Amino acid sequence: MSRKIIIGLIGEKGSGKGTIAEYLKEKYGAVHYGTSKILRRTLEDLHLPVTRDNLVKLALVLKEGYGPSVIIDSLIHDMEKNGSDIVIADGIRMHGDVEPFRKKYGKDFYLVYVTADLKLRYERTKLRKEKEGEADATFEQFLEEEGKLTEISIHEIGRLADFKFNNSGTADELKKQVDEMIKKIC
Repeated sequence: MSRKIIIGLIGEKGSGKGTIAEYLKEKYGAVHYGTSKILRRTLEDLHLPVTRDNLVKLALVLKEGYGPSVIIDSLIHDMEKNGSDIVIADGIRMHGDVEPFRKKYGKDFYLVYVTADLKLRYERTKLRKEKEGEADATFEQFLEEEGKLTEISIHEIGRLADFKFNNSGTADELKKQVDEMIKKIC
């Protein structure tokens, strides 16, 4: 493969974005970049807890103060330093996040939406304990998180995706969907 493929991941929390990213890294040598890393670094530099709520607040403040594409522009800047044929852009979640990728990479950018059953996603987030407080969250708290501004648009943007994966089955079934996608784009 001679061209650089950019795979933009979008999906609700616990839907399987991390599983897809890990699989693309392992099998296809992809390199993973994510907006949460940028936000996490900033919170840590400010000595603030890295909670989902603080990540959301920071993203909204940065977008309000510096423009809607500030975080995505930073991500693209980091990605440009990479020589891999397949680059994963993780953390697309709001209106306006896709356009900078389409503008920069054109037909070499593929938006991938991954979703799964709501209860299954809740169980996954409790097990993975990725962000502070997730393991102790009640289902009601999980639903409340789903209603936040940064989460609502995921479904809408997902409808415009080039590829849509349902991850309500096994990890192997998800990996098969990823393999099919790679066959189509490479």
